[in-house]
Amino acid sequence: MTPDFASPRLKVGRGDLRRRNRWLLLHLIQTHGPSSQAGLARRSGLSPATVSAILQPLIENRTLVEEGKAQSGIGRKASILAFNPRSILIAGVSIEQEECEVALVDLSARVLDHVTAEYPRYTEPREVADLAVARIRAMLRSNRIDSRALAGIGVAIPGLVDSDSGLVCVATNLGWRNVQLRALFEQKTQLPASVEHLGRAKARAQAVWGQGAGHRNFVCLEIGSGIGAGVVADGRILIGAGAFAGEVGHTVLDPSGPRCACGLDGCWETFCASPAIRRRIGEHLASDAGTGSTLTPGSSVAELGRAAGQGDPVARRVVAETARHLARGLVNVIWNFDPEVVILSGSVVRNCPSLIEATQAGLAKLEAARSFNVPLVAASHESDASVIAASAVVSFRRVEELANG
Repeated sequence: MTPDFASPRLKVGRGDLRRRNRWLLLHLIQTHGPSSQAGLARRSGLSPATVSAILQPLIENRTLVEEGKAQSGIGRKASILAFNPRSILIAGVSIEQEECEVALVDLSARVLDHVTAEYPRYTEPREVADLAVARIRAMLRSNRIDSRALAGIGVAIPGLVDSDSGLVCVATNLGWRNVQLRALFEQKTQLPASVEHLGRAKARAQAVWGQGAGHRNFVCLEIGSGIGAGVVADGRILIGAGAFAGEVGHTVLDPSGPRCACGLDGCWETFCASPAIRRRIGEHLASDAGTGSTLTPGSSVAELGRAAGQGDPVARRVVAETARHLARGLVNVIWNFDPEVVILSGSVVRNCPSLIEATQAGLAKLEAARSFNVPLVAASHESDASVIAASAVVSFRRVEELANG
C-alpha cells in the first residue's frame, strides 16, 4: 500500500501511462530493494516484455545495474537489478542537540557510509552545516564516488520546521530561531536540499520502509534529547496550519514540573527525554545510596539500558518511573490521534529497549472510555533511521524525475 505522500507527481499528456509504469517499477525497487525483472513483473502486474522495455534504457545509462543473480529457480539465474550508487546518491543529514549524523544513501534507502560529528550545544547553524558538508565530501572521496553522483541533500531536525520553505522557525534544544537551513545547504553545495521535521521524516521512512508499512494511521514517536512525532492520519502526514504539527513533547503533563526549553513548565519531554532520564539517574542514586548499583551520576542512557538488562535495582526503578511518564503522555497521543500502532524511535529507545515493554505494560493497565493498549513497536532501520528519514524526500523526488524522463 503506497502512502498518499509517496504517490508521484507525474507529467500529464502523451506517454503518461508509460511514465506511470516507469515510476511504478522504480518505486518498487526503491521500496522493496533490488529485484529481478520477473519479480518486478509479478509485483507490478505488468507483462515481462513491458518491464523489459521500460527498464532497458535505465540499464543502458547505468541508472540501474546488475547486483548478483537470483538464488532460487531452475535454469538460467535472473539478474537482480539495483540503483547504481555510483550514479545516484542522496546525502542524509540528521541534526541533533550536540551531534549530527551524516550518510550517503542510495535510492533504496541503503546506507553506503555513515559518520557522526559532535559539536558543543548551541553551535551556530552555519558551523553545523559546514561540518556536515565537510563530512559528505570526505565520504565521497573515501568511497571514490564522483561528486556528480550526489543528487541532493535531505536534512532532518527537531523543532518547528516549515518544510515547504526549509525554514527552521524554532529549534529550542539547539537554540536556533528563524534559520533558512535549506538555503544554507544549497548555497554551500549548489545542490537541491530538503529540510524536514525529524518526527515527520521518521514517519515517512517508517511508512515506506519500516513498521508503518501497511498502516494508514500511526504515530512515529522520536525520543532523544527531546520528544517529537510524525502523525500519519488516513495515509497522510499531519502538517498543521503553521507546519508545526508533531511537537507532542511540549504537551504539559504537570504544570508544577521542570521548566522546559520552550518556556512552559512540565512538558512531556522534561520527564522522558534523555536529559530528564540522566537527571533521574542522579536523583535515584542520591536517595538510594549504598544499593550497589553499577550506575554513576554521569551514566548515559545506554549504560542505564545495559544495567537494567542485568537487573540493577536503581536502573530498573529509573526505567519503571520513566515508563510511567511515557505512558501518561501516550494516553494523550492515543486519545487525540487514535493510531493503529505507535512506533518508538530515537536514541532513548535504541539505548534502553526495556522501556518499550515497561511502557506497554503500563498502558495495558489503563482504561477509561476506551482501552489504551495500542501496540508499541521499535522502529526498524533504527541504527540508521534518522539519516534514511532525512534523505527520503529528496529520494522520492529523484525517482519522480527519473520516471518523468
